[in-house]
Amino acid sequence: MGEGLKKRHYAAYGAGDLANSLTFGLSSSFLLSYFTDVLGITARAAGTLFLVARLWDGINDPLMGILADRLFRRRRERNRGGDKFRPYLLRGSWPVAAAAVLLFWAPPEWDMAGKLVWAYATYIFWGMTYTFVNIPYGSLAYVMTGDLVERAGLSASRGIGSLAGTLLPRVFIPPLLIRFSGGEARGYLLSAGAVSLAALVFYLLSYAFTRENPPDIPGIAPLSEKGPPGLMGNRPFLAVSLASVALQTGLMVNGAMNIYYFRENLDALGLMSWAGAAALIPAAAAAPLIPRLVRRFGMVRASAWAGFFSALSWLLLLLLPSHPLLYLGIGLGAYLLLMIPHMTVWALVSESIDWQEKRTGRRSEGTVYGAYSFVRKTGQALAGFLAGAGLGWTGYDSLLPFQTPETLEGIKFLTLGVPALCLFLAFLAYRFLWPRTNDNRSTP
Repeated sequence: MGEGLKKRHYAAYGAGDLANSLTFGLSSSFLLSYFTDVLGITARAAGTLFLVARLWDGINDPLMGILADRLFRRRRERNRGGDKFRPYLLRGSWPVAAAAVLLFWAPPEWDMAGKLVWAYATYIFWGMTYTFVNIPYGSLAYVMTGDLVERAGLSASRGIGSLAGTLLPRVFIPPLLIRFSGGEARGYLLSAGAVSLAALVFYLLSYAFTRENPPDIPGIAPLSEKGPPGLMGNRPFLAVSLASVALQTGLMVNGAMNIYYFRENLDALGLMSWAGAAALIPAAAAAPLIPRLVRRFGMVRASAWAGFFSALSWLLLLLLPSHPLLYLGIGLGAYLLLMIPHMTVWALVSESIDWQEKRTGRRSEGTVYGAYSFVRKTGQALAGFLAGAGLGWTGYDSLLPFQTPETLEGIKFLTLGVPALCLFLAFLAYRFLWPRTNDNRSTP
């Protein structure tokens, strides 16, 4: 066993998901608006596109897991056991960055059918390049260390990187869109280029400063002869999967609708940058609170009840009049509470892996992680469809100078009501599906 992880290793691992989440946050927060307001694609057609592409992306994840095991096998054998997962951060960095730029460009002379086909092709291509990096990146933590405390630190670093990468595009892109208000296409393209370049830099930093330990990592149980049963009997896996689908749906619908809510309901698109920057504060505040809450209440109860009170905060915003200061004030509290289940989810996935090992006698990281990744992508597909189709159902028309009151109410519900409902569903999943024990840990 090598020496323990250093601070640079934690920071570098977090930088990997910061890179992932920069292009993910770019697409989840601004692609729907680009499709409807620049390309002229209807909101319903865009929602269907998100559903189809993300479902394919979920199917593609297990294939990527197999590829991660086999693609560099011969090279590792030639190099006497070279790194298994780190090379993907290097080799996959430039394709995902290039694909993210293509998302926000389309041949201007093409008709609507051609632009729709182009949107499908580029979004699916970006999703496959993203998967090419993200699945090996997610597996990297398991080969960086076998120490459970160090793995928890890597999970927290990943959570912070993920949140920062998701929110930073919301901070820097709205001013560019305001600057190019007469030429939104150019503003979106420049934004995509800047975000993609930043993602490329963070991928390279993550590759340079992470490390893989030898294969005999302490803490990994040897395989037994028992075959693993289906995951449907793994209650922690079911709980964290259902909760994750709800959390992903709520977060992504809120992210996609924010630009419409700030622009149409609040008439304050410039304030969206301040809201994005302010949302980074709860991430910094929640990180040191999580170990204390987990020691006091247990990880599952802390995640469940934090999500419940976050749901109440979003519901309160929905019921109150639309006002920027209310959104900034109450929204900060909602995000602070939301950070707890957001940052603990990967540790809870590890709990479900432990549960599977206790039941079967073998540790099936690949099986559980691949299945969880598919479930997570299903939530993302549902969120993309709900945001696009929901916007269409509100009657939103990008050509109108002002939206109707009914449309504004629909936008407000999608932005605030959907996260409230989804967080309450996540609370129910943790509260009633996760096995209850005296020490707040799962046992078969």
